[in-house]
Amino acid sequence: MSNGVAAQTSRKNIDLRYAQQPTPSGLRYGIVEVTTKCQCRCPGCYMVRRSALNQGEMSIKQSFEVLDLCRDYCGRELETMDILGGEPLLWPYLQEYVEVLLRRGIQPWVFTNMLSITPDLARWLFERQVHITGKLNVANPNNPEQLQLQATMIGTSTATARKMFQSIDIFLTAGYRDPLFRLQNLIRKSNLPLVPDYIVYCRSRNIGVDLELMASGEPVGPDYFEIAPSAEELAGLIRELERRGQGWSAPTQDPPPEFVNPRDKLLMPHLFGSCPFFDRGLYFGVDGHIRACSNSTQTLARVTDSDPIKTAFESELICNRLCLTQLTVGEPCHSCDRWEKCRGGCRATIEGQGDPNGGYSLCPLPYL
Repeated sequence: MSNGVAAQTSRKNIDLRYAQQPTPSGLRYGIVEVTTKCQCRCPGCYMVRRSALNQGEMSIKQSFEVLDLCRDYCGRELETMDILGGEPLLWPYLQEYVEVLLRRGIQPWVFTNMLSITPDLARWLFERQVHITGKLNVANPNNPEQLQLQATMIGTSTATARKMFQSIDIFLTAGYRDPLFRLQNLIRKSNLPLVPDYIVYCRSRNIGVDLELMASGEPVGPDYFEIAPSAEELAGLIRELERRGQGWSAPTQDPPPEFVNPRDKLLMPHLFGSCPFFDRGLYFGVDGHIRACSNSTQTLARVTDSDPIKTAFESELICNRLCLTQLTVGEPCHSCDRWEKCRGGCRATIEGQGDPNGGYSLCPLPYL
C-alpha cells in the first residue's frame, strides 16, 4: 500500500474513532497498558493520581494472551490496539508486539511522551504506518515561559520539555505527518490561553490535533477544578478560536479547521471529537485487571478469571453505557442535538460522580 493510500485509510479510521460515525456494536478496540514506567509525573494524570507508576510491565506472553482472549470472545480480531503506559517506548517488547499486531490485522496506535524516540525507531514505526499520538501542551519552544510551563505540566525539567520538541522533529524527519502523527494536548487551566497557538503550531507542520479535557474516574470536586478548566472557561476558548478564525490574515494559508465554525464542530471530551471507547473498548492493565477505559476506576474482571472478556464487556457498567439513551441521560445531554455523535462526553468522569445516567456537566456548549 502506498503512503498516500495508507494516509487516506488512516484518516477514515480516525474519523470513525472520534466522530462517532455509526459502526457495528460490540468489542472492537483494545487499550493495553504495557508498562508503568514513565519519565514524567504529569499533574492530573490518572497514573499519578492513583500511584500506579513503576509497578512493573507486561511480559510479551501476557500481551499476546490479551489478544487471544479478545479474539476468542469476538470471533474475530480487534480492529485497533492502543499501546499506552506509563511510557510504551520504554517497553522492551514494543517492536515485537507491533509486528504481531500487524500480522493479525490489528492496527497499532502508540500513545507516547516521545522522550525515548530515536531516528531509527521512528523510521521503523513509519515504515509500518504505525499511528503515533505524542504529547504537547504549549506552542513555542523558544519562549522560556512556555518551556517552563511545559516542564511543570509533565512534572520534569525544562531540559526534558525541550527534548519533547526535539522528539517531534525526529518523527517529522522520519516522514510522520497527519493523520499518522498527532499531538495530544490535555487541556489544563494553565495552558488554556495557549491552545490557539498550539493548534497553529501543529497545523503549520501538518501534525494532527487532539485536544482533550482532563477526565476523572473519581468524583469531580475542587481538586479537579484547581487543574482543569470549567465548562464556562472552555466556552471562552471556543469564542477565542472563532475570533482567531474571523481575523485570520495569512493570504496563502487557510485558517486551521479548528478556527472555522468551532462551536458547530464541538464534540466532547476531545473538544472536536467524541470518545471512541466508551462502549466498544476495554482497557487491560499491567497487573491483569480489566477496566472499561483508562479513566474508569472500576475493575470489571481479571485476565486470569474464567471467561474474563465476557465478564468485563457484559458487566453492569458496560451495559449501562450501552443502554444509555437521550431519553434517560441527564442534562445538558438530554436536550442536545449532538447526542447521536457525542453520546454524553466522557462517561468515566460522570460515573465517577456516582450517576451512570448523568449528563456531561463539563460540556461548554450550554454556555455558547
